[in-house]
Order: sequence, then C-alpha cells, then structure tokens
Amino acid sequence: INKFFDIQLGHGKHFIGDGYRSMMLSDNSFNYPYFKITTDVWKFKYVNLFSYFQDINFDIDKQNISKSKFSAIHYLSTSIGERLNIGFFESIILCEDSLGNVFDINYMNPIIFYRPVEYSIGYSRQGNSLLGMSFKYKLTSSSHIYGQLVLDEFRLEDFRAKNGAWRNKYGGQFGMKYFDAFEFENLTLQSELNFARPYTYSHFNPSQNYAHYAQPLAHPLGTSFLENVSFIRYRKDRWTADLKLLHAKYGGEIAGDNTNYGSDIFLSYDENFKEFGNDIAQGNTSNLQIIDFRTGYIVNPNTNLKIELGIINRLLSNRNATTENQYLFFSLKTDLQNFYYDF
Repeated sequence: INKFFDIQLGHGKHFIGDGYRSMMLSDNSFNYPYFKITTDVWKFKYVNLFSYFQDINFDIDKQNISKSKFSAIHYLSTSIGERLNIGFFESIILCEDSLGNVFDINYMNPIIFYRPVEYSIGYSRQGNSLLGMSFKYKLTSSSHIYGQLVLDEFRLEDFRAKNGAWRNKYGGQFGMKYFDAFEFENLTLQSELNFARPYTYSHFNPSQNYAHYAQPLAHPLGTSFLENVSFIRYRKDRWTADLKLLHAKYGGEIAGDNTNYGSDIFLSYDENFKEFGNDIAQGNTSNLQIIDFRTGYIVNPNTNLKIELGIINRLLSNRNATTENQYLFFSLKTDLQNFYYDF
C-alpha cells in the first residue's frame, strides 16, 4: 500500500524463524488460504496473519472427515542495537462449533497479546493459543546464534518443582550458523537443537490442535521429541555439495495400548498419561538417525534448476523393531519450496 504497509491475499504457507525448523510456524504442512498484513515502521516489523485450516479426522465418516479452523497469528520483531533481534509471537486457533460457525470477529483484533480477548469470550468459543519468543544475535560478520521458545501451557510452581507435570507444555530451539567458515568462501556450517515436551500443541478439543490437513504446523515430529540437525554446505561456482546429519529421539503410541503418552497432537490432552512424571519421548521411545549427502550442478541459477545425485541412510529403532533403509537417487529439479522427508 505504501512504505509502511504490505498486504497479501493468497493460498500458500509461511515460515517464522531463522532456523531449519520452526517451533512457531513452519512450511511443513499443506497450503492454506490466508490474508497477511505486514507493518514495517522504524526498527519494528509486525505481521498479522489470518488463515483458514482444515482438521482432518480419518476415524469418522466421510461426510464429517474435515472441519474448518480459523487462525490468527501475530508476530512482532525489532532490532536492539546492531547485533540483536528479538521477536514476540502468538497464535489462536478456533475450530467450527456444533452449529458450523468458525469465524469470530473478536479474533480479528490486530493488537498483539490475545489472552484478555480470549477470556472475554464465552468458554465454548475459546481457542487453542500459543505464545512465543525468538532471538537472533550476530556474533561476528559471518556467524550468528538464534533460538525460539514456545509456551502452550505453563505453571511456574510445577517447573520449579521439576515434577514433570503434563500441564507444562512448551518447546524450544537453539542454533548457530557460520558463513564462509574458516575463511573458506561459500562454506556454510549450521547446527540446531529442537525440543518439545509431551502434549505441546494439543488441546482439550482435539479439533483445535496446532495442525492443518493432518500435518503439524510447527515441527514435523509434532511433539514429545528432542532433535539435533546439522548441515555442511559448500558451493564452488555452479557446483554444490550438502551433508545433513540428523538425530532425533521422540515418543510414540504403543501398539495395543490406548494410553495417550503426549506424542500425538491429534488427541485430547485431557486423556493424559499421568499428572506428574512426564518426560520427553515417553511411551514407545524411538531413535531416528538420518545421513543425507548430495552433490549437484546448478543449470539455471534464476530458477535454481539443478542436476543432483545423492544418497540417504535412514535408521529407526523403537521397542517394536529396527529398520534401516538406503536411498540412492538422481534428479533434475528446482527448489522452489521446501519439502520435508527427514522425520
């Protein structure tokens, strides 16, 4: 509209953060219709994102397999000095009620921090809310650290007691990027740690989970996980080489056991495993290791059209079985958007 306001109306996906993953909003899930307002004034950038999601439930009849969900997201970021950038995040998800109503005009409020608005609305129309913070700190001209913290539900007394209360639902991220590493031009190193406690992103009304089209809106593992993913990337003229190392530990449901161990965001958190003593990756604990190496040649830099050859080794072990797969591939592709297969 002018130098302060930008408006988008479309059908796509978004990503908030500086890492490979995002604990707030990632481009992991399927596309969705959205309306986005970006306000850029002085050192402040403020994003209002209004979206419509679909809750898919494969366990019910075909006529009711999908329900609509309305989402309002606010993200305010600002720079402090020349090195530090911090951001504040919040989201609300509201599913259609028994009468088929989805939209609530109260959630169109453009001002950040929804809690007072939510408490002023009837209990039946209160949504699933998330709060978060992010930061990026520039260490040198070629390196920086970054991180995120997301709070779904939090009780300070339980946190201090370290009692593993299921109500303490939160997740986080910490990572580092190093460009032109060790004075090698176009050599990039990156490593990040991501985690989420059990039941994070879930809701007492399972239709109001933090997901779209049966896919998590944040990390592809959903919740109840600890993950480290690292990259070594090198480019020389049009030749590229990439190595990705991933190790994750995450929880799962046990076959024949209907207990909700907190690893499935599509279940109600009211069906929690136990009041206290909940740990990350409880239940059917799984260990995942992925080694992904690929090298290629960029045919057209404008569209990132490249020829690529790669090999992937995936090892997954849990209480039921251990499986190992190797994939050798050759491709002609364009990286126009991200696709995640590493989970």
